[in-house]
Amino acid sequence: MVFTYYLSYLPYVLMWHIVKLFRRKKLFVVHVEDAFDYFLFGSVGKHLKTLDIVVNSAALIPKLQPMLMAKPTIYRYPWCFPDAVIMFRNAAWKYPVSGIVKIGLEHGAYNFKRFPKAQNYNLFNLYLMTSHHDVARLKALGAKPVKAIGYPKSDALFDGSYAPELLSELKTKLKLNPAKPTLLFSSTWDGSNMSAIDEWYNKLDAIAGQYNILVTLHPRMSEYYRNYLQKQANGHFIEAVDIYPYLLIADVCIGDTNSLIAEFCIVNRPIITFSIKPTKRTLDDVIELIISVSIRIDSFAELPVAINQALSTADKSSPQRRQAIKTLIDPLDGRAGKRAADEITNLIPEVKL
Repeated sequence: MVFTYYLSYLPYVLMWHIVKLFRRKKLFVVHVEDAFDYFLFGSVGKHLKTLDIVVNSAALIPKLQPMLMAKPTIYRYPWCFPDAVIMFRNAAWKYPVSGIVKIGLEHGAYNFKRFPKAQNYNLFNLYLMTSHHDVARLKALGAKPVKAIGYPKSDALFDGSYAPELLSELKTKLKLNPAKPTLLFSSTWDGSNMSAIDEWYNKLDAIAGQYNILVTLHPRMSEYYRNYLQKQANGHFIEAVDIYPYLLIADVCIGDTNSLIAEFCIVNRPIITFSIKPTKRTLDDVIELIISVSIRIDSFAELPVAINQALSTADKSSPQRRQAIKTLIDPLDGRAGKRAADEITNLIPEVKL
């Protein structure tokens, strides 16, 4: 258990009970730690009544404003004492009261790293997973309140949100050369020790003459890498929260152990992944899955050959990506957000539309 849980337990529980005595209406909130959390909630929240928001920092509020579905009240954590909380983090310990209904959802499509301890999941009343395979992995560890509903973020790929005209406008806006293949580089958080960003972040100039280059990074990536890549002239650093339009205009996706690999498979783009050294968080079966859907390389020097291979075998490698989806995201049908909302209203009927 996180030490802060024990440190905050008594004062938080006391304040929660005091506030409950004087509050007439119940309070239902979404806990948001970055803008991406609230973007993820969009596919679920449209099926629910408006929920208020809790943020860790006031600096996050301007980033949320363009995404707000109505005019919710925004609270600063820990000065919020809700009756129920929904979050895309494994952080139920932040609300250490058994009377608070706690519902969690996965932050990414599938979990490519070792899970936190089962007891962290068991603090939730319900934790919604992106696949039945993820559920089985967690239940084997002793987690109980877990259920598969798919990946709500992927619903947008089924509802016409990314029409050809929109993608064509994006290519024009980015000034992509239609004669060059487009590469999308990505990486997981460097603090996880499972990132391969050091293999490529300062070498993109070497291939910029042959390819259009797009770059996206994990939201928690160190500022050093983020600042470096934002200043690169020979590439487009993606600031947008919605990554799907960029995946759909990419010809090859390049990553390491990041959960975007699942979404590369959804849009069925050929994948190249950098190998990483084993860590305490790596899992053999996950690495085998990544290997099954990607061309593996150890260094940037191997990348040009791998790109040519990826482009020339895109159709041939498609069945492996389609097969992997059954493990990564299941079900995948454009209705995950509605399923999540139905599960939420089973526990919190007051938020049902």
